Amino acid sequence: MSHAAEISQSPNAGVGRYDWERQTTQRTGAGAVDDPYPVIDAARAEGGVLETSLFGLFNLPDPMAEQWPGARRFTAISYAAAEAVLRDNTTFTNAGIRRMTEHVFGPYSLMGSDDPEHRQFRLLVQPAFGKKAMGLWQHWVKPRLDELIDGFVADGKAELYFDYCAKFPVFVIAMTLGVAREDLDKFHEWAAMLQIGAAPPDEARKARHQVEDYMRKVIADRRANPQDDLISLLIGSEIDEGDAGKRRITEEQILGLICNLLPAGAGTTYRSLGIILVTLLERPELLARVYKERDLIPAIIEEALRWNGPVLSAPFRYVTADVEIEGVKIPKGALIEPAIGAANREPERFEHAGEFDPFRAPKPTLSFSFGAHFCVGGQVARMELRAALNALLDRLPNLRFDPDMPKPQLTGLLYRMPTGVPVVWG
Repeated sequence: MSHAAEISQSPNAGVGRYDWERQTTQRTGAGAVDDPYPVIDAARAEGGVLETSLFGLFNLPDPMAEQWPGARRFTAISYAAAEAVLRDNTTFTNAGIRRMTEHVFGPYSLMGSDDPEHRQFRLLVQPAFGKKAMGLWQHWVKPRLDELIDGFVADGKAELYFDYCAKFPVFVIAMTLGVAREDLDKFHEWAAMLQIGAAPPDEARKARHQVEDYMRKVIADRRANPQDDLISLLIGSEIDEGDAGKRRITEEQILGLICNLLPAGAGTTYRSLGIILVTLLERPELLARVYKERDLIPAIIEEALRWNGPVLSAPFRYVTADVEIEGVKIPKGALIEPAIGAANREPERFEHAGEFDPFRAPKPTLSFSFGAHFCVGGQVARMELRAALNALLDRLPNLRFDPDMPKPQLTGLLYRMPTGVPVVWG
């Protein structure tokens, strides 16, 4: 049976205010797929593992497969299957996809490596994302949120997705990396190009080189003038090579880590915030309650990430040996995608899985992945989302959709996002 769904390409495909933004979001399904879940739910009847890519399921060209034109493709859509792929980095290797990640991240990559290399790099950046280092990020968060709201609060209306969501997380990651404020716009564009699949390889490589050229100057400055930021922390870090002892991290390794961190800091949190806002605005009674009961915000964030998170699938893994998952035989040399968004809506695991219900009993999800490649910045992302929601509720009473603007919708396949968040208040 063919899994492919009939999807009509919208003439206005892509989300964004700028050409580069519309092009990158269009490549990953924005405007072509608005609600992917009915197709995914129908495919569950054939099992938890499908012999197709996620994009193949929707009859769309796969922007991640350009380096593997002849490989057999599989997608894990059940929770157990996706978790199994994410857990086993020996059979389902990240290092095996390095030819896809290298033009984006360079030769040193968290995403394109397995242990022990991956563990070494992760240990270098993990201190910057732990509870003790949360002040490094919080230092920039509240002032930036207030600054953005100050820019439109007197207008009584705003496009929150582009004028708030888009301008907040990228600012925070950029400031922790030592980027000058006047360079924020171009840095945001470069970061968008470094998302897996968002740009053709040549364009992604060009963006990576631009980031590297820029950051080499910052690194040189921090070597001479250390500061309380991520670059200074990395410069002073050492890699533990076991019996060979420890050695200082190289500049090329620092640059690789920066290119790995940028897309998450500039893209994933941005889209998550937009999705959460649309979700709340579509439920005025819940939003009114959240104004009064702010302790509901953490549960709302977790449920939104489960129900309609910003990433539908983690990058595919390369299969190193013949293996069988849920009765499906997967050969060595194949590629398999752990569809974390599909797994998070598995009916057998989550009651009424297709409903947004922040009051459901808490249960682990795959929203921040799983296993060795569990998102290192998950706690920072949650902190940023909580702060951004609270800041809006503190200063913009009675938020609601702008009646003079088209109602936004959620769209995208690999990456999910709203078409906008036009609001009025007061």
